[in-house]
Amino acid sequence: MGADSSVPTVEDNGYGVESDEQAANRFKRSKPPAGALKHRLLVLHGHGSNNDISELQVLNLQLAKKHGVQCDFLSAQIETTARDGTIAQLSPGPFHTWFHLSGLVGTLVGQGPGVAGGSLHDSLCRIIEHLQTHGPYDGVYGFSQGAVMATLLCSETVWRGIGGLTACPFRFAILANAGGTSVVNRISIAQCGRGKGEDATPLCKPQLPAGVPSLHLIGKRDWHRSSSQQLVSAFEPATARTYTHAHGHEIPMALLRDRELQSALAAFFAEL
Repeated sequence: MGADSSVPTVEDNGYGVESDEQAANRFKRSKPPAGALKHRLLVLHGHGSNNDISELQVLNLQLAKKHGVQCDFLSAQIETTARDGTIAQLSPGPFHTWFHLSGLVGTLVGQGPGVAGGSLHDSLCRIIEHLQTHGPYDGVYGFSQGAVMATLLCSETVWRGIGGLTACPFRFAILANAGGTSVVNRISIAQCGRGKGEDATPLCKPQLPAGVPSLHLIGKRDWHRSSSQQLVSAFEPATARTYTHAHGHEIPMALLRDRELQSALAAFFAEL
């Protein structure tokens, strides 16, 4: 995937080395689809959630059964409480978040203790390291806060400026019930390996729109509906597709009966 030696590692960013048990809990791979494998997908959960919830979501979307998708589920490392009671009922936990929102908007996203935005920068570095170890992937799926992470990962400011990659690591993105999307346009990200001098860390706004096809799943009753709609503009307009389901901030079992959703997914994959 074309990374250079300047790519920051998890150890560089203060996470430390995980035990085998911790690593296993952070990363799960679904069984291959019964038919032909068409796409490999990296799945990123939302705030106060985990891989258990992500697995339920992709089952309800029938990505493996109807679209030949194999999913890798990656969990964040910052432990937090369940986002709501429903999630707490569906999974015993633990629950995680990709970044601390407090003090983030309008600030530097970079490395170092006490640096505002450090948790987001650390998570981006860790995901890029995961891509280099377990990739390549065809696409990325993100729910809520995970959709913010997926969007940033599709920006050259991140995949090249932080990760040192030579091309976007994904051919497409699926953004489900995106929330907190103002972060995308209101932060500056420290670039690694750019500028003059060893300590140079130039700042860049995320380079958008991202040039990969995108499918945006929006909840009609979602309190984050406006955020989900705003994120559409972060992707190339010519290849951005939207589908509005009848539910709230969730990907529920009721979507198993949503034929129009399956048609939208099939049409999106057919265009790739």
